[in-house]
Amino acid sequence: MENIFKKNIGAIVKRNKSLAEIVSNADYTPYVDVLQAKSGDPVPVVKKESGNLSVHSKFDPVKEAQRLIDEFNVTQYDCIVVSGFGFGYHIECLLQKVKKDATILIMEQFPWMVAAAIAHRDLHHVLNDTRVILLVNPDEEAIAIHMKGRSSYKTLFITHRGSFQINPEHYTNLQRIAKAYISTKEVNIATLAKFEKLWTSNIARNIRQIISSPPASSFFDRFSNIPAIIVNAGPTLTQSIPHIQKCYDSSIIIAVDTSLKVLEHYGIEPHFCITVDPQLINARYFEGIHFSKTILIADPMVHPSTFLFYTGRKAITGVAFEMMKWIEEITGSYGTLRYGGSVSTNAYDFAKRLGAHPIIMVGQDLAFTNGLAHVKGAYLDDHIYFRNYRTYTVEMFNRFQLTALPKILVKGIKSRFVHTNQKMMIFISWFGRLNDQSLINATYDGAYIDNVAHKKFEDIAYHKYGIDLWHAIDEIYKSAVPESATITLHSEHLLTQLHEMLHQTESMNTMLSRAIHFSEELIHNIQNKKTQAIPSLVKKLDDIDKKLTDFSVTRNLVGLTIQHIIHTVTEGYEIDEAVTSEQEKVALKSLYLYKGLLEGVQYSSRVIKNMIVLLQQL
Repeated sequence: MENIFKKNIGAIVKRNKSLAEIVSNADYTPYVDVLQAKSGDPVPVVKKESGNLSVHSKFDPVKEAQRLIDEFNVTQYDCIVVSGFGFGYHIECLLQKVKKDATILIMEQFPWMVAAAIAHRDLHHVLNDTRVILLVNPDEEAIAIHMKGRSSYKTLFITHRGSFQINPEHYTNLQRIAKAYISTKEVNIATLAKFEKLWTSNIARNIRQIISSPPASSFFDRFSNIPAIIVNAGPTLTQSIPHIQKCYDSSIIIAVDTSLKVLEHYGIEPHFCITVDPQLINARYFEGIHFSKTILIADPMVHPSTFLFYTGRKAITGVAFEMMKWIEEITGSYGTLRYGGSVSTNAYDFAKRLGAHPIIMVGQDLAFTNGLAHVKGAYLDDHIYFRNYRTYTVEMFNRFQLTALPKILVKGIKSRFVHTNQKMMIFISWFGRLNDQSLINATYDGAYIDNVAHKKFEDIAYHKYGIDLWHAIDEIYKSAVPESATITLHSEHLLTQLHEMLHQTESMNTMLSRAIHFSEELIHNIQNKKTQAIPSLVKKLDDIDKKLTDFSVTRNLVGLTIQHIIHTVTEGYEIDEAVTSEQEKVALKSLYLYKGLLEGVQYSSRVIKNMIVLLQQL
């Protein structure tokens, strides 16, 4: 048995020294007994207060493993995520049937289970197999690291029932994390494909608003230790309205765009409102709003109609986007906010950057509390009522939102359990990872967020400062508004660079057309095994690549419009699954990239021309 352990641990050391150390130091004897099945194979039996639990069949664990794997057509999948290692019988069976280049990611909770397995079974062939990745008690970061580059793979999830029964909650959570990562990455690619041109176009169309508005950073660190209330649009927001009214004179009120109409209905004018979404529907949240004092903190990528619908004061944030970075090199920084996928995460970071303390969230249900998707009275209600037909009602729309993603039950703030989904779980996790002692969730009900203090409004104790908040905000805003001479100067600098970029796009268009031609010729020669012409074509493409790097600013702008293409290629996307030659795969991906670049250049040229026209109108 000692020789088996040494052989197995040696295999782990080659792949993962830190894991080998953890397993070597794990004493399995207090947790598991190892018995012999009728087939003669060793079987772990876990000692539990509720009774001993056999992790594999006591009759024939090999046949049991075969039945489990036969439930799936594993040859169709590129990545198999297995919950539970046990004694590895199912992993051996899986390795016999999966593709030669597949990945088997095993998530095992207990180091002592692995220690017991390698002490009683010769598994060095499993542990040496490069297709196998063994994670023991992994956190979210570890799962994300090993899922990176595999998000576009066809993925199968297999639960080893015996392992799952030891701690169902833990294994369910591990699977949720892995699935959420894949879903998030898939959403990222889809989001990039859908929005990257919209983001670029919106910044271009907003250029006059950007250079004539004060930066959001003007307010950073100006309200140290002043309480801030972030008003989100969750279903239970209404229950918090009396508390917001009571604290109005002593707290900074920060609304998200979806809650603005509800606050107006109750006569509450927030000090700030955060908006970040680039779509037209979000711009309509401001339609009919009559606030004059509220300062709209707007992402530069919001839909231009936002600035038409909202006639009050505005300030602009920066954003980690090359086009905005280029603008800020001329105008100066606007101050970026952290993104977590929801406007509530931006609102939290804005409050943090103000220096506010404590930061109190309301309407942050992150769940379908009482079967509702959002607070009644939000703009979305009006939008649905406007398009209300006999075949499409508000109730049907709400039901669609509730059922669009699989239902997940989580611990509630007031309710025992509340209904959420995978999308909102991402935000729950985001806030939970902050570990911010100044953050308080005073939401009436909804999803309970780990590592965040949950308090009733009346139980929150904070000092009330004698500062006149509106006066302080007004003074900061007035001093931050750019002077007309500054706006003119920035406009002139931008125009100079835009004209140069327009000239560069014309040159890039010609080069990329040639690159596409050479790539197609290269693929033809590879397919027909005409190797003599290949070096010459590769050199021509290398020469074009070097010339393209000279257009740095324009190249970055073009890159913005093809991020989904870049992301798709780098995340392991296969252009053609029938292609087996690595040389041909590389050539096909190059062609795909050059075509995307050409499309990006042509689109960028139109964007640049539009910006020139808008700036010339100032």
